[in-house]
Amino acid sequence: MRSRSILTLLAVLFLTFAAACGATARPTPTPPAASAPFPTTVTDFQGHAVTLSARPERLVSIGPSITAFLFAIGAGPRVVGVDDFSDEPADATKIDKVGGVKVNFEKIVSLRPDLVLTVKFSDGTIEKLQSASLTVLVVDPQNVADVAKTARLLGQAVGADGSTLATSIEQKVDAVRAKTANVATRPRVYHEIDASDPAKIFTVGPGSYIDDLIKIAGGVNVAANATTAYPQLSAEQIVKADPEVIVLAADPYAAKPADVAARSGWSAISAVRNGRIGTIEPNLINRPGPRVGEAAEAYARIVHPELFK
Repeated sequence: MRSRSILTLLAVLFLTFAAACGATARPTPTPPAASAPFPTTVTDFQGHAVTLSARPERLVSIGPSITAFLFAIGAGPRVVGVDDFSDEPADATKIDKVGGVKVNFEKIVSLRPDLVLTVKFSDGTIEKLQSASLTVLVVDPQNVADVAKTARLLGQAVGADGSTLATSIEQKVDAVRAKTANVATRPRVYHEIDASDPAKIFTVGPGSYIDDLIKIAGGVNVAANATTAYPQLSAEQIVKADPEVIVLAADPYAAKPADVAARSGWSAISAVRNGRIGTIEPNLINRPGPRVGEAAEAYARIVHPELFK
């Protein structure tokens, strides 16, 4: 079970932020126009200008949220390769796999892509792909605002309408933000990623996508003052923080509300005493993709259920 939990954690880190390869500050991509004609030049999340002479017809996606975006803007039929974790929509599962946290370089080259769209790697993967004369666009949304920017960026890069999707995302998120703007209280929220090591429990900190969702949902992250986006806390630190709401991924291998409530010393936590331990679908909460509006509402329903009665 422990080995499976570790694999699950690695998957979550890859799916969400490519944190397994490190996270550093990066420039914001230039907002592109919708369905710009070719040739076109786009600026990715690493500040690199990428020029495309013609509409790319063979796409490789390394990142589940990227895959979901490509299908959402109508470019799914052009995707010839996806990472091992891309399982949404269902059609993505039928496409050739190119690896996960470790990319299968040879497989990608064999697919002859016109464009490789990838999360950020700091292990030389991107440079290796570029050295094979592949065109690579880095997509690295770190907060909710970046998600709409991603839709627009991908739309221009692949010759599709990303702006309509971006506007829809912004409207849905803004609707949740407006709903929670004037709440009387903002509960302390603890979001658990992985607790396979009770001495070093992974949670979310400032600068992370889920920390942003907590704010939009009208909560206060108990790890808001952490020094990293994905800090590890001890059980004692979490008990001391006394979260009023605990949020877990509804994953078969993740801790269940009853498991959390039964942890030694956790009965003193307000969220446990008051039965405020909620769960959210993993793919919904862990991926900064086109369903972010739905994710924001799901989180708000847990933090402020009174707003949705």
